[in-house]
Amino acid sequence: MGFVIGFAPWIVFWVLVGNAGFVTAVLVSFGLTIAGQVFQRLRGEPFRTLEVGTVAVFAVLTIAALTLDENVLERWLQPLSNLGLFLIALTGVLIGRPFVREYAEDSVDAQTAASSGFTYITTAMTWMWVAAFGAMTVLSMIPPIVDGDATIKDDGDALSIICYWVAPFTLLGLAGLVSSVFPNWFDARSKEVAAREVVDVPAPAAQPAPQPDIATSGLTIVAPQQTRHDESFGLQVTGADPGAAVTVTAGGVDLFGTPWSSRAEFTASADGVVDVGLQAPDRGDWTVADADAPLWAMSPDPTGDRVPELFVPPVGPWQVVLEATSADGLVRRTVLRSPEAPGVATSELDIAGRPALLALPAGDPPAAGWPAVACFGGSEGGVDSQRVTIATLASNGVAALAYSWVDEESPDNPEAKLVDIPLERFGAAIDALARTPGVDAGRLTAMGISRGAEGLTAAATVSRLPVSGLVLVSPSSVSWQAMGPDGEIPDTASWAVGGEPLSWTPLPTGSLMPQLIKNAWRVHRDIAHRTPSLLRLHAAYTAGLDAAGPTAARLPSELIDVPILCIAGSDDQLWPSSRMATELLAARSNPADELLTLEDAGHLIRLATLPATAQWTGGIAFGGTASGQGLAQRAAATAVLRFAVRVPV
Repeated sequence: MGFVIGFAPWIVFWVLVGNAGFVTAVLVSFGLTIAGQVFQRLRGEPFRTLEVGTVAVFAVLTIAALTLDENVLERWLQPLSNLGLFLIALTGVLIGRPFVREYAEDSVDAQTAASSGFTYITTAMTWMWVAAFGAMTVLSMIPPIVDGDATIKDDGDALSIICYWVAPFTLLGLAGLVSSVFPNWFDARSKEVAAREVVDVPAPAAQPAPQPDIATSGLTIVAPQQTRHDESFGLQVTGADPGAAVTVTAGGVDLFGTPWSSRAEFTASADGVVDVGLQAPDRGDWTVADADAPLWAMSPDPTGDRVPELFVPPVGPWQVVLEATSADGLVRRTVLRSPEAPGVATSELDIAGRPALLALPAGDPPAAGWPAVACFGGSEGGVDSQRVTIATLASNGVAALAYSWVDEESPDNPEAKLVDIPLERFGAAIDALARTPGVDAGRLTAMGISRGAEGLTAAATVSRLPVSGLVLVSPSSVSWQAMGPDGEIPDTASWAVGGEPLSWTPLPTGSLMPQLIKNAWRVHRDIAHRTPSLLRLHAAYTAGLDAAGPTAARLPSELIDVPILCIAGSDDQLWPSSRMATELLAARSNPADELLTLEDAGHLIRLATLPATAQWTGGIAFGGTASGQGLAQRAAATAVLRFAVRVPV
């Protein structure tokens, strides 16, 4: 209703100005404008820039119609009125009150209206109207400038007809069409994109029955029969003819039964050997000499029913089928990659009513106890994402606890939110690990990943945690605004201490709108090609840091009195972790601090060598190349284990 009232005087004016006297057209429109304002006030509606501006413009037009010569009005009344509309729309944007937003707020809830995405869209659409009104102004000025005798009533002059009427009102119609069609189109397409982002996680599938080993040639595959995810792989093919072409493939299925595989072609050496750790392939899914390449280069089967997602390893041993083929025949072996060493004991715990997993090394603890690490995952919640991490740590003689600091999304809890999370939870988990029999409380490290690293850092700045060091993977240097399943939550903190919210930095998700519009435009193509519609949140977090500047809710890392190891990927597409890790350590002067920046690695850096070609989940891109992730996984595991063991008492 408000939008119609705002434009009604203009519609009446455009109808009358070409069919009645100028004074009549202006006075009737001016009267309608005043009546509309009275009606709006009686209804309790707020003042809006379009309506207030229209009152001012028609006041000016009324004075012009009553004082200027008829010949002048015939040439310049239309350009003057278009200029008035242009100035109204432009002024509204410049003062932060774009008229499209003012009317659109009536059709959405308060949370949506306060979101930066809504601000972005309505501001962009108002700029579209500014451009349309500006073009209308320029077009309507052409006839009186080019032909001094041209008037608005020259129904036989092509220039007057086109520039006074046809072209301007075509632009007006197109702008109106976009305004009416785009919101519904974007909403419908966005729902299709959102439906793809909901990961329909199937039930875990059992590993398939092992394929029988085959040897139909003189080729032999040399590879360890069983290794852990954190151990180097290594693969050799022997027995080939010197200079022969040898194709090496590796494959396996993930936790949910999706097949993954990699393939590369080599030329055998003079002694008939292919060593993937020493020899780069001639062509294939990887291009470097790397013992682990057949694993990290695996890609998901593109013909399955599900859109490819992040690789999730089986809970138990992962069967990896290796094949080598040459002109002489085929050799095939199945080997195993396990999450943990034999004897590692994993048990479920309850810590202050929240779930946790404890992994203890095999055998009896040393006299002083095991070094230990308390692990806090990211915003995905729960503990399952940390199973591989604690298994890696325990397999290397470090007791490890995975703690659920935020609820995991589930059918019973479909809208888990990162809102006012008590920072005391981090201390409670660390205390519980310190009290675990066999743990050396003097060599206890806390490790956080992503939002878990943010919360852990915040907790360490407001209280003295009983740890000897912190490991922050893909960390944050500020406390961010609360997030829910639909984005940022206005005026809400992510963290709380003592029941009081911690200050926070706004997250301007409006900067993601170009990506969202692009994804909406391409969603049908993505569906047809079974490619994910990805959102790279890095732009929003970077914009938040840049906008906040010195006023950002910085985490005062200088208050933390233990060494910090920061690990960040240079290609993190979720947020600028490398920048924030640098900022965290730059505020400190502890010579024991370390910054490990991993080239071509993304946001998700796991302590295990796993397939790394699909670095995304739920429509959110993590970033990182497969080779970068492969190197990062090894480097991160080495750094964390060294740091956890060497942290001083």
